[in-house]
Amino acid sequence: MNVDYSFLDTLISQNQSFSLYRIPESGILVFVLQKGRKLQSFKHLSELNGEEGFVLAPFMISAQNPVVLIHPDITLTGDKEIFDFLSKTVMPSKVEKLQASLSQMSGFEIQAEYRKVFEIFKTALRSNICKKVVLSRKYTINRSKQFSSGKTFEMACRAYPDAFVYLCHTPLTGTWCGCSPELLLSAKGLTGQTAALAGTKKISGCSEFCDWDQKNRVEQQIVSDYLEALLLKKGMTYSKDGPYTVKAGKLMHLKTVFDFQIKNREKLGDLLESLHPTPAVCGYPRKEAYRLIAEKEGYDRSYYSGFTGMLSSTGNTDLYVNLRCMKIEPESLTFFAGGGLLASSDIETEWEETEEKLRTMLSLVKV
Repeated sequence: MNVDYSFLDTLISQNQSFSLYRIPESGILVFVLQKGRKLQSFKHLSELNGEEGFVLAPFMISAQNPVVLIHPDITLTGDKEIFDFLSKTVMPSKVEKLQASLSQMSGFEIQAEYRKVFEIFKTALRSNICKKVVLSRKYTINRSKQFSSGKTFEMACRAYPDAFVYLCHTPLTGTWCGCSPELLLSAKGLTGQTAALAGTKKISGCSEFCDWDQKNRVEQQIVSDYLEALLLKKGMTYSKDGPYTVKAGKLMHLKTVFDFQIKNREKLGDLLESLHPTPAVCGYPRKEAYRLIAEKEGYDRSYYSGFTGMLSSTGNTDLYVNLRCMKIEPESLTFFAGGGLLASSDIETEWEETEEKLRTMLSLVKV
């Protein structure tokens, strides 16, 4: 079916609250649109208990970055149903792009800033304040006149069939697009699933049976141990599978999957409060790593390394960590990437890992 993804650019220009997403490997698009009501936002994840809708949650909740819920006033599934609706209800319009001269750091300055924070984090790791801490960075480019949010979403779906791909816009969050490999929480009936995804290698020269070094195995084990301890603390019956190697674009990761029994679907917000942020995007111990990131990382992650997806107390819940993503603004595109640091981490290796992760979305954008 020939569909016009530029309808989504029109929705963004109209400042409407919507999301379009695809669950990994399903190939099925889902469109959620909120109409005629005030956008709902929250200061605590526990406030999501009993709620229904598409969620965009930040790494750190603040007045500037609240948890946002798009109510599913209109929910459509499949290309034909979605784009038939858009063609009849959305008037295509030429969206003018502002061309501003951005004040950006040079490549040298960006790497120098990364090195400075890397050494601060390494000191904390060597002092055993943290066993793991995640260091991230952002990269901003000018937005070209040809850029289309809708067409970028379409390209991401084609390029990354194994990822959760989404495009989301609200007046509170702005526009975000991403293709995440990392499940935070799924729930179907009373069966839940979460996953530990950590450790990174280039796909070249690596298969599903590739050898992993000690650093990557320890990093993944920290996340896995954290999730297992959380499930035990909550008294949930669970099983686990892994770690095993999975592909995510041009990268490979170690993954352990946990299946568990949910006691109360109305309390998924409480579970999310305990889960997020996991050591995969924050570090361990969580409290110390979280504080170190807040004080020393040097920028606001906003919705990067938060989570996004559909939340439901009755239907299916599919929430993914917001990785391999970008913030889309009228004059700029900002990309994000990070990696887990241990006391043994090498700065050149870690820098190159963030470079590879940035290329996931950058490769879809013509600059």
